[in-house]
Amino acid sequence: MSESHGPQPQFADGVIGEVFDCTPVYDNIFSYVSPRELVRLGRSCRAAYAASKDYSRRAFNINQHLSRFISKPLLFRSLQARTGTLIAGSNALQFLDRTLYDEADMDIYVHPGHAREVMDYVVEREGYEFKLHSRQPRDYRKIVSDKWDNTRTRRDYQIKGVRSVLSLEKHGSHGYQKIQVIECMMSPFDTIINFHPTCVMNFIAFDAAYFLYPKATFEDRSTLQVWRARPLHDTSVTIKYSQRGFQWLSTLPADTSSFYPHMTRTVGDRYTWKLTLDTQEVVLRPQMSSSSTPFQFDPVSYNSWSLSECDEEMATVYKPIQSAIFRYNYTTANALLHLDLYQFMLEQCFLRRISLQDTDIAEMAKQTWYVDTFRYCLFEIYLIYSWRFDAEFTRFWQAYKHG
Repeated sequence: MSESHGPQPQFADGVIGEVFDCTPVYDNIFSYVSPRELVRLGRSCRAAYAASKDYSRRAFNINQHLSRFISKPLLFRSLQARTGTLIAGSNALQFLDRTLYDEADMDIYVHPGHAREVMDYVVEREGYEFKLHSRQPRDYRKIVSDKWDNTRTRRDYQIKGVRSVLSLEKHGSHGYQKIQVIECMMSPFDTIINFHPTCVMNFIAFDAAYFLYPKATFEDRSTLQVWRARPLHDTSVTIKYSQRGFQWLSTLPADTSSFYPHMTRTVGDRYTWKLTLDTQEVVLRPQMSSSSTPFQFDPVSYNSWSLSECDEEMATVYKPIQSAIFRYNYTTANALLHLDLYQFMLEQCFLRRISLQDTDIAEMAKQTWYVDTFRYCLFEIYLIYSWRFDAEFTRFWQAYKHG
């Protein structure tokens, strides 16, 4: 059978070709579509694909986005890489939704032990001034510390998962600017998924931006309340996001497909919108200790949770992973993973204790060693002789993340 040599289909012909060959035109079109529709349009033809890639490269420019609050975005993202700091709240929503809330500030969520380093950077490098609340001392260094204990939880603030909130302000090239540094008791992820409704369960790490409920937020423009950490009489968040165009849902709708209830979710799973960011010129984390594997990913990617009913309300459900052998704390909704890590942590802690038997510091630990249900600690030992197994966490996660 002879091959056909007739005219081949043209992917960018006539009006379609003109539309996707003119940057102002396709920028205007893409700005009105949701992220999912943007992807679908990009698959329609070659010209649309090239145009959508060009638009996305500019629309999701993280350095440009941060420049509204941060004068040196690459230095700040290097700080994020070094400390596991996340940007969350409405700032992350604006970035992913390609919109701007004029009155909004930037919320930075910090792991225990890193708040002072982050505060020093924002004050000394970015020129912000600390604005104390009524009961705070004038010197923020008296509030935050570079020391931490992964096995203890202190609650100095009225919201679950938050130890302290520090406000910083300045008048810059974009007018009045405000940053809030939220020092978390357990981890930024733990605080974010308890503090917010689903439309702001999103965060920006140094290497990627994550949106946990993209279909509900961008397609349905709806948000489900998770009141676990906020007083019932606090309606400010309801009003704020209703004014921003989101339908506020106090209970699960009849069609629950946008919220994936009663399902073990993981950060970066197939229901998450993960937007990989350009990390060129971002300085990655140095090796945590001489005995640990290089740890250059963001720890947020190793968390899981489930959205379930709790006391007749929706809540995020998981078990904490807290141990002196990890630099950071994690969450899991997988019982088998939790048990496996429990055994691993016990083994490593007891091995460490044996290795220090002949040292003076081991004598200090005799009265402070204990094993609790989820908390295992050598107290002062791990602050001085630190073995960090966060990188080794990967092998456990890969085995159970789909469970």
